[in-house]
Amino acid sequence: MEEPIVSVIVPVYNVEKYLERCIRSLQGQTLEAIEILLIDDGSKDGSGRLCDAFAKEDARIRVLHKENEGQGLARNDGLDIARGTFVLFIDSDDYIEPDTCQRLSDVMKERDADLCCFGYRIETPEGKLFYQALLTEQCYEGEKVRKQFALHFFGDDPQDDKLRGVSACMTMFRRSLITEHHIRFRSEREFLSEDTLFNLDFCLYAKRALVLPAWFYHYCQNADSFSHAYRPDRFALTKVLCMALKEYAGRYGIEEETKKRIRMVLWVSLMECIKQETRRLGQVPLKTVRQSVKEFRDDPLTEDALRGLSLSDLPMKQKVFLLLLRYRMLYAVLFLAGIRNRQGL
Repeated sequence: MEEPIVSVIVPVYNVEKYLERCIRSLQGQTLEAIEILLIDDGSKDGSGRLCDAFAKEDARIRVLHKENEGQGLARNDGLDIARGTFVLFIDSDDYIEPDTCQRLSDVMKERDADLCCFGYRIETPEGKLFYQALLTEQCYEGEKVRKQFALHFFGDDPQDDKLRGVSACMTMFRRSLITEHHIRFRSEREFLSEDTLFNLDFCLYAKRALVLPAWFYHYCQNADSFSHAYRPDRFALTKVLCMALKEYAGRYGIEEETKKRIRMVLWVSLMECIKQETRRLGQVPLKTVRQSVKEFRDDPLTEDALRGLSLSDLPMKQKVFLLLLRYRMLYAVLFLAGIRNRQGL
């Protein structure tokens, strides 16, 4: 088999229902010179057997079975055996367009880029469009990679929508840079967003970053996924992430430019934490849920975000949410969170 141009790394854990769709989208790539690395992270359903079945029919597929350690460390196992010039990460319940590997690798070779971000669509479990990223074509070189491009990895800026939500799955990387500097993912059990820190580690060394407005990635909402599951430690891990982001901002020399973005990271996660707590009503008493939300609200990082964010930066429903939290109207906060849960927001 010829040397692969692109290594596609797919962590797999209990996704038997979605896995075939993901793998078929990789097998159908117009660029044939790829390798598909399926990292079975200790699946307890039929996912591991399905990986092996696909490997028997396609020599480009390699399967690694391992004990469960989480998605970030599974990606690292894929990096350890990858051979491609470029690396692409795909979540096993998502899928990509047929020309993804061809177009991205072509433009990266032509422009001598170290990474290339691209557009994506978020789709409901029924397959309907929920959100589509509207990116602007850009090229960042030298220090602009660290002073301008990397800003979006510190969180969203309400006034800057050019790269909102782009993660490691919406980016192709040059593998030699990962290998040379031994860049690896942290465990999502220790950091809420292992993608973010990987991207920031990579951008410390990148010389050229591209942004393509074309969308290639289908991000499929799945209520059973790790990112959507209830986590009692979500807020604590959010605080750890925010402190890490502040440390990276210092290394990048962009502390002032990232203050609002880091506050937005905490704000977005705080809303999700509160919504997840309200979903427990009926399983635990109201006073227990209120106490959890009170602890979130009284944290110094929350206080900083609530005072530092401007109402003009937020959509109307979030403005109300923020005002209620500012004035500690916690029962009203729970009521609003319950409405947003019912609306699927």
